Amino acid sequence: MNESFQNLGIGQPLAEALAKMGITEPTAIQQEAIPAVLAGRDVVGRSATGTGKTLAYLLPLVAKIDPTRRENQAIILAPTHELAIQIQRHLEALLSHAGLPVTAAPLIGNANIMRQIDKLKEKPHILIGSAGRILELIQKRKITIAAIKTIVLDEADRLLD
Repeated sequence: MNESFQNLGIGQPLAEALAKMGITEPTAIQQEAIPAVLAGRDVVGRSATGTGKTLAYLLPLVAKIDPTRRENQAIILAPTHELAIQIQRHLEALLSHAGLPVTAAPLIGNANIMRQIDKLKEKPHILIGSAGRILELIQKRKITIAAIKTIVLDEADRLLD
């Protein structure tokens, strides 16, 4: 694996953020998925736990966000609240190290929906949450899906179960 993240199409700020996080070489799933996602192709990825699947979709997702547009641009659906929060934390760490003005909001059930609606008024670029809560917010017309360009189903098999 002599591939670098920049060779995969990930910009310098994200590559430097990964280096700060101690991640210097892409894993096999990242080498396969990142170029395909950046090219706009639909991707179904399958890899063992701990192989970097989350970064395999977060990196190209963040790279494709236009931070100058104040609108929801991507949704990440997770089967559990815990996984949604874990994804949010990974994303926050990546964005913090990269210094990118990309914003995200966690949207999960069993949390105060009014706070989540207030957060949505800020038009975060990326929405991360459980399918039930995101559907509820769409039905309440608090999320407009017209500007959404990317939808990620993390653990799709469990989401569709």
